[in-house]
Amino acid sequence: AKEATGDNAIPLLLSVLCAEKLDGKVEVDVVQLQRVFHTGADPMERLLSRPSFEGKVDRQAHYVLVDDVTSMGGTLAELANYILLNGGQVAGSIVLVNAGRSKDFQPVKKHIQLLEERFSDEIKQTFGIHTRALTANEASYLVGFRTADEIRNRCIKAEKERNLRLLSKGYG
Repeated sequence: AKEATGDNAIPLLLSVLCAEKLDGKVEVDVVQLQRVFHTGADPMERLLSRPSFEGKVDRQAHYVLVDDVTSMGGTLAELANYILLNGGQVAGSIVLVNAGRSKDFQPVKKHIQLLEERFSDEIKQTFGIHTRALTANEASYLVGFRTADEIRNRCIKAEKERNLRLLSKGYG
C-alpha cells in the first residue's frame, strides 16, 4: 500500500523473503485500492478508514498475509475477508511488529457478546463491519465505550483529527 511518505516497500520485501523460506510465491495482483493514511492514526481513525482491495484471487490457493506493522489488525482483516470472499484460503499472517495490545487476532468472545448487547447493530452501521468480524484489538478498544452516543461523538472528533493530521502533511 502507499503510505503517507510514499510506497512502503517493507511488506513486499518481507513477502519475498517469506516466499523463499516457505517455498511459496509472491502475489502482487491483489492490491489495496486507496491510501487510508493509518500512519500516525489513533484507533478510531483506523476503524473509520478501512481499506478495500482488488485483484485476482486464485481460487483454492492458500495465502499467507504479510505486513510490516499491525496496530488494530483491520487492514489484515479486510485483506483476509477479500481473499475468502473471492475463493482463496488464508493460511496465516506474518508481521514484523504487532503494535496492538493483544497478540491474538480473534477477539475474546465475552467482548463480542458485550458489544452486541450494548450496541446491537450500531457497530455495523457506524463502521460497515459486523461486530463478529472485529479483530481482538478493535473489539477491545470499542468495549471501552459505554453508549452509542460516545462512539458517535468520538467518530466526529476522529474525523476532525484525521483532517488536521492530513492537512499538516499536505493532503486535503
